[in-house]
Amino acid sequence: MYQTPYHHTHAHAPYRSALASAVGAALLAGLAVALLDTLLTARAAREAGFASLLVLQLGLYALPALAAGVTAGVVAGAVGATFGPAAPSRLLDRLRADRELDRNLVAGMVAAAVLALLFAGVVAFLSIKLVAGVERKSVGALVLGAVAVALVPMLAIAWLPLFRMARPAARVVPPIGPLPASAVLLVTAVVVGVLGAFTFVTRRLDWRALNLSGYLMVVVFAALFAAVLFMLHGPFARARERMRGRGVLVIAGVIIALILPAATLRRDRSPATAALDEHSKGARILVAIGRRVIDRDHDGFSPFLGGPDCDDHNPNVNPKAPEIPGNGIDDNCLEGDRPASAGGERRADKDKANQVPAAARAVPPPANVIIIAIDTVRADRLGVAGYQRGGKSLTPTLDHLAGQSAYFRRVYAQAPNTPRSFPSIFASRYPSQIKVDNAFQNYADPLDENLFLFEVLKAAGIKTEGIASHFYWDRAPGIRQGFDRFDNEGALDIAASNKDSASPRIVPRVEARLAELAKSKDRFAMFVHLFEPHSTYMTHPEFPLPGNAGLAEKYDYEIAFADRWAGRIIDAIDKNGLADRTLVVALSDHGEAFGVHQVAGQKMFFHGQTLYDELLRVPVMMRFPGAKPSAIDDPMMLIDVAPTILDIMGVAIPDQMVGRSVLPRVLGQPLDPRPVYAQLMPAPSWNHEWTAMVSADGVYKLIYRMSDRSFELYNLKTDPEEKRNIYSSQAAEAEKLRDQLARWIEVDLPL
Repeated sequence: MYQTPYHHTHAHAPYRSALASAVGAALLAGLAVALLDTLLTARAAREAGFASLLVLQLGLYALPALAAGVTAGVVAGAVGATFGPAAPSRLLDRLRADRELDRNLVAGMVAAAVLALLFAGVVAFLSIKLVAGVERKSVGALVLGAVAVALVPMLAIAWLPLFRMARPAARVVPPIGPLPASAVLLVTAVVVGVLGAFTFVTRRLDWRALNLSGYLMVVVFAALFAAVLFMLHGPFARARERMRGRGVLVIAGVIIALILPAATLRRDRSPATAALDEHSKGARILVAIGRRVIDRDHDGFSPFLGGPDCDDHNPNVNPKAPEIPGNGIDDNCLEGDRPASAGGERRADKDKANQVPAAARAVPPPANVIIIAIDTVRADRLGVAGYQRGGKSLTPTLDHLAGQSAYFRRVYAQAPNTPRSFPSIFASRYPSQIKVDNAFQNYADPLDENLFLFEVLKAAGIKTEGIASHFYWDRAPGIRQGFDRFDNEGALDIAASNKDSASPRIVPRVEARLAELAKSKDRFAMFVHLFEPHSTYMTHPEFPLPGNAGLAEKYDYEIAFADRWAGRIIDAIDKNGLADRTLVVALSDHGEAFGVHQVAGQKMFFHGQTLYDELLRVPVMMRFPGAKPSAIDDPMMLIDVAPTILDIMGVAIPDQMVGRSVLPRVLGQPLDPRPVYAQLMPAPSWNHEWTAMVSADGVYKLIYRMSDRSFELYNLKTDPEEKRNIYSSQAAEAEKLRDQLARWIEVDLPL
């Protein structure tokens, strides 16, 4: 019987040798990367001890390194068992000797590269059309997968004619020294690809906003792994072969790698585990994977390395579970079991009982209300708040309006993104209290059972209108409840909308409609939405930017662009004689972040991911006849806007609204101090859940990261950027605020 030179009876030798080399090299590379990650983490989180971090990092990196080594060893062993030892070097020798074979390989590689680029382009195009641009992404992904599978045989058929066409061009690629032409082409392609990717990331994208550190650790591991293998089989090959007991060393390394995770990773939350979440590079990715894998009760929460689940054997116990008073169980893993007698009156009900009837006030209600909502404007970006760019304010319109209005300087949004914030504003409810079709989606659609501001105004006999041009108002049509007319003409899809400058087509429609409404003398309520400050930031001829402008500068001039168009709306109100009978409200739905904070090892740029003040603090101004201009520093919430508008307009505030009217404060009357609350709701784009509370005096802010079961406490007076977490050092204040927050979550919030 015919046998190859490498009969199966000797096949175990290539596998044994390849596995020993690959596993040993991978464990050494894993050790080096764990040390590097520990050094970087300890530098950023000084409160976590180096030794504690290193133990955890070694336990985390051990199994992935071992898996990489075994995988590489099996592949190398299969190559050796099939083609014999030193197969790669023998292939290079043959390619150097057989120029025709080398040329054919070059042509085949070129043909494969062309088809790969074509495949990538088609998949990228279809990803936008079938996945990114649709709400049901799972269905789009399945369709895309089916299309990709169907493309593979078609591309395989096209390879042969492309190969034939590429053969003449293959002569252009020369061999260089010991490298055959095919190896030269491969090395050149790798170098060009790396340089191209680097250039694209640094020139076309803002690399500071990309979370690349975790992937960089993967690259470092792969490079070290390859370098160790090269050294073992290159310069140090003879030393490796003469080393006695190297197999025993590898086996010992494997045993340690298997024992380390079990011995080191069973820990409650500590400064070291918190540091892994916040400041580590590759380790935080491994922690996230571990928490997805270790979830015994399948409730979506894990206890792994200080994870948020306080009982992983009971799916009804987790940070999202409702607290059932008096059942002897800490259902939501927060403050223990709340006694059955600890309920009491809801805070919102107390606020309503203290409100002064509108009829008892001296200011007559205006006929109309116009709400100008400019998306994504931070409170600290207004000139009236002291901000300048290039020595001047970028918001002259809003600055002037603030001087004519009740200007609220400490307003907090209840959500850090548009699809959660606007329903909360309209309903005067917290985000989790809004009834939606499906809570876990990026653009939840509010249901009819919600009662929105414009429904109440319409029921009071006021004509209601909305003018916008953005996909959200079509994607979540429930938000348009109560509008007699909603003009969303020109709205683009998700991808195109983010690069759209819609104000130039929105504002002329607003101007024309205001002229018509002024002539009709009917009472009306109008909502206008300008979107520009939302990323992606575009440049405008009126506000030219330098070529090296960063995100913050681009954002500032988008605000300036929107402010200019808002000025035309204000001018139209005044020119049409509406100023003396119209309430004008200017507000934003949330702010924007520019890398001040870091979550899970990622610097936070843009919005929708945290509850720090840069995302929650927004401007609110209310100008109406009879009210003296004033600047108000009392903490206020966006859910107070709707009740205040109704109160000013002389319309009864419905019981469903949990915010309160701040009209008494505008008229010079004090209001009872009240804490401020906000929520970050989980969504497919950012599956994290947080709650925040600002103390009634506005000094302290407590953040409860439910997804991590961790707390942060900041003194907003001494640390307005929320950089120094004092939760551990201010234990008494933290305990008091934590108890208040727990009561709000367990008693006041549910409806």
